[in-house]
Amino acid sequence: MSSELSALPDSLNLTAIQTSQPSDMPVAKNIDISFFSHRGRKSTQLVGNAEERSFIKARREWMDFDFNEVIYVTSIDVYATGYEIYHELEMSYEDFLSKSVNSEKVRFDGAVFRFKLNRFVGGFGLRPSDSWFKDSKLTRIEVSGVEQKHFSEVTAIFHNLNKEKEKIEIYLNQYLERARVAEAKRHEVTAEIETLEAEIDSANAELSKLTAEVDGHSKDLESVKKQVAIAEAVKRNIDEQTQIAKNNNDVMAGNSEKLAIDISNKENKLRSLENDINLFPTEIAGYVTQGSKNVSLYWKLCAIPLVVIAVVTFRLFMNSEKILNYVYQENFSIVEFLISRVPYVAVSTVILAVCYTLLHRLITEIIGINRRRQDLFKVSIIATDISYASQTGLELSDADRYNLRTQTKMELLKEHLKQHISEEYIYSPKSSLVHKVSTIVASAIADDEKEATPGASPSQ
Repeated sequence: MSSELSALPDSLNLTAIQTSQPSDMPVAKNIDISFFSHRGRKSTQLVGNAEERSFIKARREWMDFDFNEVIYVTSIDVYATGYEIYHELEMSYEDFLSKSVNSEKVRFDGAVFRFKLNRFVGGFGLRPSDSWFKDSKLTRIEVSGVEQKHFSEVTAIFHNLNKEKEKIEIYLNQYLERARVAEAKRHEVTAEIETLEAEIDSANAELSKLTAEVDGHSKDLESVKKQVAIAEAVKRNIDEQTQIAKNNNDVMAGNSEKLAIDISNKENKLRSLENDINLFPTEIAGYVTQGSKNVSLYWKLCAIPLVVIAVVTFRLFMNSEKILNYVYQENFSIVEFLISRVPYVAVSTVILAVCYTLLHRLITEIIGINRRRQDLFKVSIIATDISYASQTGLELSDADRYNLRTQTKMELLKEHLKQHISEEYIYSPKSSLVHKVSTIVASAIADDEKEATPGASPSQ
């Protein structure tokens, strides 16, 4: 039965015992000076001392401490200064139960001499050891224990111990019955455990087999993953090359579109230049271009007289207000002041006149250049309309077409420049100097083109 009781959980036994305790055991507390006799002694006043003036110098003499009644002392702590850890304090006491006189020594732990008694005593004595070359002092004594009035509670506990023992036995018998029932069920549970262990072994074998298969499939999966990674890398490479080719295609398409637009613009410009060359000489186009440059230059030159006129006018206006500062002065002569300002006004007038004249001439020249350009544009429009209208439906050679265009051009220019060319002038394409010069220029241009393109055919 003892083995079965020992198998019971400790928590159950403790719970049963704790619930059956009628009261708590007394607890040790601090024993103050009121429990001592001879409280007038200086040594007794060390009990619970907190004042430095009550310290006493340690001497190798016995100090007696007597209680008013027998007390169960658990510990005595003697606080001191000026000691080292090898110094000892001796204590003597009489055991109240055994009537024996005992003596103990303890060493200093750096702050206190600590005694553990756990005895019924009516008092005790202390004798410090000698401390050479140091000022050793005892500062405080603390005593812990249980008063005599609490012993009746302990006696009551012992009287009730038999009742508590019976209660504990009842609780233990209940747990013993439960243990016997549990022992009867243990065999059944053991058989079930063996069956379950056999099933677990079978399951472990099956698990090992499945684990081997999973390992094999894992290797296959790793191989497939590697192949997929390689395929994805190849696909990414192909996608990158496809994107690069697409970008190059887009760039080439854009370049082709730009080239087509550029070629179209150049063809239009070439057609316009060919028409201008056939209709007017290059010098006229240069004349128009130079006229535009001259207009831009004249406008820039106009800024100089404009700035000078603005500055001089502003100065005259601002200086005219200064006359008011002299009008209210004494002995002021307006005539003398005006005569003094005549040179300044004359110079300003001359500057304004010169700038105005220059500005007038520049603006007049700009208007004249613009008018002459407009006249040439009119001649160009009329010549173009007449030239293309007269060639509609006619199969003319390049020489005939050139001669007709040149004759139309000369007639219009003669009308436009009749103040420089006589009215009796008649264009003769075969004998005129213009025809000869144009023939020489055309042959020179053809020779230059052949030298620039040696591989081209004569028809080109």
